Amino acid sequence: MRQAGGSIESYYNSLQGLWREIDFRRPNPMVCTGDIQKWNSLLQEDRVYIFLDGLDDRLDKIRSDVLRLQPFPTIEQAYAYVPKEDNRQAVMLAGTETTPGAVLASKGIKVGQPPVLQINKSGSIPSNGGKANASTKTKGTEGGGSGCTYCGNPKHTRETCFKLHGYPE
Repeated sequence: MRQAGGSIESYYNSLQGLWREIDFRRPNPMVCTGDIQKWNSLLQEDRVYIFLDGLDDRLDKIRSDVLRLQPFPTIEQAYAYVPKEDNRQAVMLAGTETTPGAVLASKGIKVGQPPVLQINKSGSIPSNGGKANASTKTKGTEGGGSGCTYCGNPKHTRETCFKLHGYPE
């Protein structure tokens, strides 16, 4: 049985159904608990190999990653790993198509504007390298204002003063 371009979930569910049918029709005849545990362990390992062997070729890297896991995974662990890693890789590949403008926008930098260098009152450059973006600029100093006229705090304006208007709940 192979994945054949279908979803990993449907492929795994088909295998599980097949294995349940085999387990029902051919139960384990062993009676010694030690032997039963060894048999079940070998059976689980074989099922991991069967599952990985039937995956599409595009999942070769993930297949080899599963085979390198220590300790060797159960079929459930292997199944949990494969779609998770497949989704992660799909997101990473889709993420490579971002434009430089999107990166700048996520940083709060406007295209065409030179970066603003901030310096502390002590004259030193802050830990962010002195780079200012929309989240680090003080609201009261933008546009030449001197901050809040109600409480005197230079980091906000009278319109956004919590002492005047109350704190959010």
